[in-house]
Order: sequence, then C-alpha cells, then structure tokens
Amino acid sequence: MFTTSSPRSLFASALLTTSLLLGLSAHAQAELPREARIKAVLVIRLVKFVEWPGEARAEPLNICTWGESNTAAGLQTLQGQSVREREIRVRQLTSSTAGPDLRGCQVLFVADSVRDVTPGLLYGSGNPAVLTISEMPDFSKRGGIISLVKQENRVAFDVNLRYAREAGLQIGAPLLQLARVVD
Repeated sequence: MFTTSSPRSLFASALLTTSLLLGLSAHAQAELPREARIKAVLVIRLVKFVEWPGEARAEPLNICTWGESNTAAGLQTLQGQSVREREIRVRQLTSSTAGPDLRGCQVLFVADSVRDVTPGLLYGSGNPAVLTISEMPDFSKRGGIISLVKQENRVAFDVNLRYAREAGLQIGAPLLQLARVVD
C-alpha cells in the first residue's frame, strides 16, 4: 500500500484500516447527499417531540420506510442509535394494493417515490398510532402528519394537527412553534 514506513504513512495506513472496519453504515452515510442526511436527522429530532398513546420507553422505536429515496436510505444509517432512551430500528416496507403493513411501526417515512397516498393507505393497515412523515409535496394535505418542505436553503416542516389527533399522537409545543400548522 505505502512504500515507506514513515510515521505519517503508518498513521495513514492505520486510519484507512480503521475507516474500512467502521462498517457500511458510515460508508453509506458518506455517499448520501447532504440534504438526505439532514432530513434523516431531522426526522429523528422531530420524533423527540411526539408522544404516543401508552408509550413504553423501554421498547425500541420502530421507524418504517415506504418507497425509495435518499432520505429513506439516510434513516437506515441511523439504525441502532437512540432517541429518548429508545433504540432506533429501521425497517423497509413493501406494499400491497391495500398499502403497507404498519404493524409494529411507530413512525412511517413515506418516500416521494410513492404515488397515490391517501389517509386510508396511511392508517388503514396495522397500527393507527403512527407518525407519518414525508418529503413529498402536499403530504400534510394528503393525510400525512408531518411534511418536510424545502424553503430556500433550509428544510422546514408542516404539521397537520387533525391527523395527529386522529392517530392519538401528542405533538409537543416546541415542535409546533417551529412548524407551519395545517389543520
């Protein structure tokens, strides 16, 4: 690899080896566009301000992704981290004509590649107390609870309180102060 054994080349070799051993997650994260990484982290931060009915703190937080996008891939890289003392588990869903099976999901991230999103598809299968988040245009008007919106050079978000209430979710005041509220 290196032809000299200077301290600098040994350090570079050790650094390269360590980088390779860190695993695919760090490598995959580095390949993602910056905006996708920001949105994935934003999803996790938004979750901190949501309370689920009968929430058990010791249980993992199951984040399900539906469809293909860079942000969904970014969420996969956060697998195993913690939010509010709950381990994050990320699962990619497949869908049937009735929509995805949401059993076990507390959060559903809907990629903008998914078409024909309706409240029936989002909440009709499995767990009704699911926080739905997407980056697709007008998601909060199509049944979603949180819609990530790009404004100039930043990512903002809309919150649909009606759908949050119907899902039995409590959205914290600090989150609502930063959001555009859609009802």
